[in-house]
Amino acid sequence: MAHPCVRGCLPSQGDRKQMTPNPTRARAWRRRARRASAAALVAVTATFGTGLAFADGSGPGSVAAFGDASDAGSAAGQAVSGMSRTPSGAGYWLVTTAGQVFAFGDAGSFGSLESQPNQPIVDIAATPTGQGYWLVARDGGIFAFGDARFHGSTGGQRLNQPIVGMAATPTGNGYWLVARDGGIFNFGDATFDGSAGDVRLREPIVGMAATPTGKGYWLVARDGGIFAFGDAAFQGSTGDQSLNEPIVGMAATPSGHGYWLVARDGGVFTFGDAPFHGSLAGGGTAPVVDIAATPDGGGNWIASGGRYLGDFEVTCYSLHGSTASGAPVSERVVAVDPRVIPLGTEIYLGGQGTRVALDTGGAIKGRRLDIWEPTDSQCRDWGRRTLPVYLDTES
Repeated sequence: MAHPCVRGCLPSQGDRKQMTPNPTRARAWRRRARRASAAALVAVTATFGTGLAFADGSGPGSVAAFGDASDAGSAAGQAVSGMSRTPSGAGYWLVTTAGQVFAFGDAGSFGSLESQPNQPIVDIAATPTGQGYWLVARDGGIFAFGDARFHGSTGGQRLNQPIVGMAATPTGNGYWLVARDGGIFNFGDATFDGSAGDVRLREPIVGMAATPTGKGYWLVARDGGIFAFGDAAFQGSTGDQSLNEPIVGMAATPSGHGYWLVARDGGVFTFGDAPFHGSLAGGGTAPVVDIAATPDGGGNWIASGGRYLGDFEVTCYSLHGSTASGAPVSERVVAVDPRVIPLGTEIYLGGQGTRVALDTGGAIKGRRLDIWEPTDSQCRDWGRRTLPVYLDTES
């Protein structure tokens, strides 16, 4: 068969077989992918490292300030997974998946994890005094520093889904943890006001925010769907919109009558009395992981993170049919060397967005990727590019 590309080269196309998608095979493969060992992803990170500094400040660990938010600094090159601001709004903390905490502005340094946690750290929450903070891991393990007190954890429990976020009560005497399935775990003086654990979610939960009174909270899903409990009022969502990139975090306004949602590409969506201060959409290199608002709601920060895998050579193919996983081809698909990136892994291509490793190719070896586009002309326009590649910090 003649090669359909005359430049930019698509050497992997000749190594592929076109076939009719097999739904049974695809479902079986997805079940196997879900059972894939997390150790494979750990090995990938260990092989390629965790961070990279970009000269333009757009890489992992960078912080973008909007409105009256001040740029107090960034943790360049770090695999940041969460952020929390100080009570004054003149500083903030960034935390990495390994539990390293970086303090900026008037944020105090109260400690970091001295050794690698059993599970990656996924979020950080500050105490009301700003003299301490909690870190939470995927298994719900809690690490308290400064004046933050330990009120309990799910570290010893068997969870249906991993923890993805936390929020502290206004008193600092308790906190909530939220799991990927919308399950809520409350500790100390944090009250249970409901959960999405028994709801059939279209997309998983990715974060939460508490109301100023501490008598309610919102959960946000990957598609921007909002679930409101207690005195948290529903102000709108992106659940019925087609998003370029998934939602990764949220922040509430000081009044509790609105909130911001942020997507992985830095796009910001405002609801209720939340004003729009700006966004990173299309302007960042690394995936966005969190958003925090200033005390008066007049600004916000957007933090980027992701676990850096390295710079990969990226080519393109346009064959139609099904992938090596059995799933149909689409613009979300990327072909990988499964010895480097396990099939089923969601990756972020710098400046391009999220793709899922669902395909392979005979010429795809080592730090080489092949994205899918619908037409040969689009692939010719793509040619060959070298792009930074990241793992989602929740992986």
